Order: sequence, then C-alpha cells, then structure tokens
Amino acid sequence: MSFCEKIRIPRVISDEIFYIEDDEFGIPIGEIRVPPGSTISGTVTVTVLECSPRVDLLVNSIFADVVLMIQKELTITTPELEDIPLEFGFRLERSLEFRKTFPLELQAIDPDLLNDLECYVVFVNGTDVVTLTPSTIDPVTGELLKDASFDEELTVQLKLLLVQDRQLIMSLCDPRRGVDITVTTPNT
Repeated sequence: MSFCEKIRIPRVISDEIFYIEDDEFGIPIGEIRVPPGSTISGTVTVTVLECSPRVDLLVNSIFADVVLMIQKELTITTPELEDIPLEFGFRLERSLEFRKTFPLELQAIDPDLLNDLECYVVFVNGTDVVTLTPSTIDPVTGELLKDASFDEELTVQLKLLLVQDRQLIMSLCDPRRGVDITVTTPNT
C-alpha cells in the first residue's frame, strides 16, 4: 500500500536574464554650489515592485511588464571634506520581452501552458556609474554658480522566471520499498 499526496509546484515555462538601462545626463543638483575637485559616491537600491507576464499572440511574444523602485542616496564630498547629501527616488517601468519562448509554439504543445502565468524574480543586480560636473565660476564675480550637475548610467540585471503552478499526485514512498499484493482465496 502506498500513500499519495497532492502537491503544487511551479512549472518553469521560461527563464532569462534581462538588462535594463537608464542613462540620464546633465541632471541638475539644484541650489547647491559644488566646488571643483568634489567627488560623488553613494548607494542605489533597486527593488522590483511589480512583475506581470503578458502574452501577445499577434507578435508571438511573451513580455514581463516590470516596475522598479530606484532609491538613490548620494553624497558629494568637497575638497574641504564637507559632505552634501542628496537623496531621491523614482519608479522605472519597462516591458521586457522573453527572447527564447514563443507563445504560438507553447500553444501548439498545450494551450494550457499560456494560462495563469506568473513572474518570479530570481535575482536583481546592477551597476551605476555617476559622473559629477561641479559648479562653474562666474567670470565677473569669481563666485561659484549653482549650475552643478551629474550624469548617471544605471544598468540593472534582472533574472526572471516565467512560471505556472501545477498540481501533481505524488507517491510518498519509493515504490521499490513496498509492494501491493493481490489477495487470493483458495478454491474450495
């Protein structure tokens, strides 16, 4: 006799690594004077807020519509070692196309493979290169102007799985460790 259990497992339909670029140049720092020789450093935190699969049979593609929250905590350090903190955040939305999986092929195998798809985030990684452009000097007064800015080249690496929950009936014991024996009765 063997016991069975109904279990739910994720069936992986596709997995890919995506690169999301967000480059901005000449971002004004605002009402702050930044002397020449200053440096910029800090931390960028990237969080996936949403990841929604979308099947488009017309173009034979599956997309993941993602929303990222980008939170930046930067510090400008002047030559006099004065720290100027900068903090800001924004949402970044992208539509990412799975390049190895085609819905028409999946539909030909089993139309149910396109139902109830979910997006699963395996990991988030990235790089951010920030270049500081300090304030210029007013040629008339010799004072620093409030025209400092920075350039940013953010690249986010995102590994996504396209999954579908599946229910299976599993035997709890290895069939080699047990046997079902048919009962017979003697002929009388």
